Amino acid sequence: MENPLVTKKLRKTKARNLIIGILSQDKDRAFSAEELHEACGADLQIDLSTVYRTMHTLAESGFVTKSIHPDGKAYFQLASRQGTEHHHRIVCSRCKASADIAVCPLHDLEDQILSETGFTMTSHSIELTGLCPACKAEEEAEAQAFLQGTPQIKSKGNL
Repeated sequence: MENPLVTKKLRKTKARNLIIGILSQDKDRAFSAEELHEACGADLQIDLSTVYRTMHTLAESGFVTKSIHPDGKAYFQLASRQGTEHHHRIVCSRCKASADIAVCPLHDLEDQILSETGFTMTSHSIELTGLCPACKAEEEAEAQAFLQGTPQIKSKGNL
């Protein structure tokens, strides 16, 4: 199997190979640069600025998608449909799990928007966040425990 960096005509570097490996292990999760840096491990001497530069390069090439979440951080994950029409995702604001959205709601509005504004559209993105089913259930259980006066220990280690 050909290295995915080669197919995108990107130079293979230690940082790119390592980060792609990390992203490939959990394709349905978005990672912040800080999380990727931590996952790289200190012994590999990849500093945070290298992670940011690498993510910028991979996002520009379409290899990863970048989204800004309500917490203000940029999150990255492997582009699930490389080489196809753009798409959008919904991301869990709690655990960062994501799911593809099969349709683009802006396609029907694009002509009207362009006609009214005089702009030429080059791209667009929609940021959707919410709670995945697992986090929603956990949050509901925590709320129920609170209402009953019994504190519940969070399963994700967020004490």
